[in-house]
Amino acid sequence: MNITRRWKATVVALTAAVTVGLTGCAANSGRALPAETPVAGGVLEYGTDVQPTAGGLDPFLASSFAAQNVLVQVYESLLTRGDDGSYQPGLAESWEQTSPVSYRFTLRPDAKFSDGTPVTSEDVVFSFNQMRGTTAPQRTMLGTLTDVVALGPLDIQFTLTAPSGTFMNVVSARSGGLIASKEWYESTPPQVRQRTAMGSGPFQLTNWQDQVVISLARNPHYWDAPRPYLDGINFRIVPDAQARMALLRQGSVDAIWLADPQLGEQAESEGFLMGANAETRALTMLVDSTTGPMANPLVRQALSKALNREQIANLATYGYGKPSLTVPVGDPAAVAPDANTPNYTYDPEGARALLAEAGVENVTIGLTYAGDAAFSQDTSTYEVMQEQLSRVGINLDLRPLPWADVMQRVMGGTYSDLIAVPMPASADPAMSFAFFLSPGIPSNKTGASGADATKLFGKLMAVAEPQARRALLAELETEVADQVLVLTPYAVTLRQEIWSPHLAGYSPDTYSFRYRLAESWMES
Repeated sequence: MNITRRWKATVVALTAAVTVGLTGCAANSGRALPAETPVAGGVLEYGTDVQPTAGGLDPFLASSFAAQNVLVQVYESLLTRGDDGSYQPGLAESWEQTSPVSYRFTLRPDAKFSDGTPVTSEDVVFSFNQMRGTTAPQRTMLGTLTDVVALGPLDIQFTLTAPSGTFMNVVSARSGGLIASKEWYESTPPQVRQRTAMGSGPFQLTNWQDQVVISLARNPHYWDAPRPYLDGINFRIVPDAQARMALLRQGSVDAIWLADPQLGEQAESEGFLMGANAETRALTMLVDSTTGPMANPLVRQALSKALNREQIANLATYGYGKPSLTVPVGDPAAVAPDANTPNYTYDPEGARALLAEAGVENVTIGLTYAGDAAFSQDTSTYEVMQEQLSRVGINLDLRPLPWADVMQRVMGGTYSDLIAVPMPASADPAMSFAFFLSPGIPSNKTGASGADATKLFGKLMAVAEPQARRALLAELETEVADQVLVLTPYAVTLRQEIWSPHLAGYSPDTYSFRYRLAESWMES
């Protein structure tokens, strides 16, 4: 307890005192130079910005990106995907598609949960049935899954109602498709499951002190020995970016991540290592198309035309943001906007004409967003939008809330007008649409305006052939832009990862899951 109090005091003092400049230097992607042989031992101190919110660490309910970054250390999926997109063994050592609608997986015989009990086919059956029964987006991605059966202790058969373009991507998703212990999950109260964990991943959860630290320890039963090399990881929760930088400089943490790329370049100029990440964070704003002024498609289209996205990216992200549609433009599967994208090009005169046609004058539209320090980099975006929209007679009412409250409104479907939910790229591009196009979930408030997009969404999930999927994705993005079912001003790098040269063997992954921490080690 004394250590925790001292840690809190240090963070508070640094937050108040640090006045580091933001001047950045041109930088190349940093990469740790690993030793010939990994070194076992040591605890990595990692400074992060927020803790998990809605759903906590429940593998079937967690919805925040902060949760995914912890879950990927503790739980595993049947398969994983390499940087080239290829499927690779995970908990399953082998698999085969036995027909267009059936798959068979065989588990590793040495896979165990962190309490030493074996991972069995019954745990897999239970986990997928849990996914199918939740309100999480993966339920929609598994919509064609009709049956999952244990054929023996290690073999599982999946049967679909029709060919699926998303099934294998969900099975291999580090952000979903996670396998939990059936015995542990059923015997643990729901609220406790959100603060504890029982997975088969390289680490196990040992402690979560609210707004202070989430501690992981090496899983002694991990099947891929001698990994992990680290004895543990402490994710130190430090909302202020300048405070995280100061802790890194003084050696109190070994790694941090930052939303501000200028700060990242500053850190690299000081001798720290910085990973290269793609623009996989879309600043998505969900639209309530069922009530209020945004129920009128002319108003939605006017709002979209009134946004000068290039100016927003230049002013709010210092030029680091890139034009993007729903799927973040840094995702290899993404379709980039162009001059033909409906309602995307800046056209204030067109916006005024649409508002006049709608019979609307000086309309007020609310924008709910996360006002926490960890999301401060987004605030300037909303302020620039507010100024731009005022030029055409739209009053954008900015409504900051704690991030946890934002997620509760999204998951419960209680938001109105606009609500900003920064979304990372997903294992399958269809998942970027799941929050607002999945039938029957509360966060879908597209109403009748989303009818055609919902049909295209269903087709996208059903088609597996790559070229056909890309064509459908382009068609879906066009329909979403035409009806303005979401607003996406731009996409930026999700996080800049910065680390000390003492962390060896580490490099970021495309989707910023940090799963390669299990492959890394500490050097003196």
